[in-house]
Parts: sequence; C-alpha cells; structure tokens
Amino acid sequence: MNSFSEIYIYSDQPTTCPNCGLRTEIIIDLSHTMDQTQFHKCESVGCNFEFVVQNDIDFAK
Repeated sequence: MNSFSEIYIYSDQPTTCPNCGLRTEIIIDLSHTMDQTQFHKCESVGCNFEFVVQNDIDFAK
C-alpha cells in the first residue's frame, strides 16, 4: 500500500513505519535534491507500507 498523500519529516532517529513501527528501507533517495526527499518501504512482509520522507528546515529549528 502506498501513502504519497502524506509527507513525513526527517528525524535524527532511524525512520520507522508509521503503520507498524518497524524499520524501513530507502527505495529511492533524492536527498541530494532541493526537496531532500526519500521514499521508504516497510521491511515487514505483512505491512510493505511505502511513504515519503522530506527534510523540513523550519521544523528542525
């Protein structure tokens, strides 16, 4: 299942799945672009949730 309608924010902690809380893998890394975006996929076989993570400079302040 994909959730690209919501964008999650980078954190200094490892990224975890918003559905089940398990670790995720980066399937597309665009962190070198202006939007600093990554697409993640949950490593759980039963979940396989995919979502977008972006850096938010204003959030980090």
